[in-house]
Amino acid sequence: MIQLRFTSNKTYDESFLAVCDAKIREFYEFYCSKKQGRKMPCRQDFDPMEMKEFLPSITLVDVDQETGDYCYRLVGTKEVEIRGNDPTGKRVKESFYGALLEEVEENYNYVCESRSFIYDHNNESEDHGQVIYDETLFLPLSHDNDKVNIVMLFSVQQFKSRRK
Repeated sequence: MIQLRFTSNKTYDESFLAVCDAKIREFYEFYCSKKQGRKMPCRQDFDPMEMKEFLPSITLVDVDQETGDYCYRLVGTKEVEIRGNDPTGKRVKESFYGALLEEVEENYNYVCESRSFIYDHNNESEDHGQVIYDETLFLPLSHDNDKVNIVMLFSVQQFKSRRK
């Protein structure tokens, strides 16, 4: 069992399920169904055809076991739109989405070291007041059920109404 920890808006246990967006809950349950008795599922457990509704909001980040670098493998279309660019193929250090690189890397490091998830949410406006709410799940994937080789993110955002 994971140690209960709360820092800022991060949750390291399943208590977030009582308050999170329904899509976050649905994706987390989908992810857990892929474990099949293992601590973590692997990338091959996820068939894009059975998760079409989630794909625009998914990001896959490769973990380089030798260097500790994180690199964007796949960034969903909704995530690209929110960022205003497509960081696919770039290192997280070069093209991260967040306030501080240290905070972003802390999330990835925790997922890799603990081999567990983080639920992170933000109620503050970002991007010149357009994003008013952002929820993100950071989930570990492993090809050997030991080392995390991919971190999968699933995000839900709410936006301020745009005037025409």
